[in-house]
Amino acid sequence: MKLNNLFHIFIFFFLVLSSCSQEKPKDSTTNDLLIGLSADSAEVVLSRVPSFIIDEFRADSLDNIQWVNFFAVYKDTTDQEMRDFQPALEGTYTIAEGTVRFKPETEFNPGIPYFARCYTKMLLRKPEDIISTRKIFTTGDFIEFKFSTDK
Repeated sequence: MKLNNLFHIFIFFFLVLSSCSQEKPKDSTTNDLLIGLSADSAEVVLSRVPSFIIDEFRADSLDNIQWVNFFAVYKDTTDQEMRDFQPALEGTYTIAEGTVRFKPETEFNPGIPYFARCYTKMLLRKPEDIISTRKIFTTGDFIEFKFSTDK
């Protein structure tokens, strides 16, 4: 009889403790971003950028190194170990409503593989979200888009 009561007490505490867990809020900002090519395949476009990030970009004048730390385009390689060590392509960044566009200094070569990355880790969180949750979620270091142009 005592063992049966102990079992019920254990189940009761387990249910109480499991019901107290708090669901982590989804970081929907990083899930909403899209990377693609412009219609003429001359630019890489990062779209659905939140307005507070666009406002920050407009308020600050970012140099090329700061842009590359956020959004960069690289020539792809077949060696997967060396892929993360590729230098970013040089080019210009323009900001439009909800988009960031990258245009390389020289046109993309047809048939050559490229990839673009948006490094989203901790960059796209609103400060009030971090304060309210008291956590910085570090999932989703970057989003990537692979492409080649056919001209």
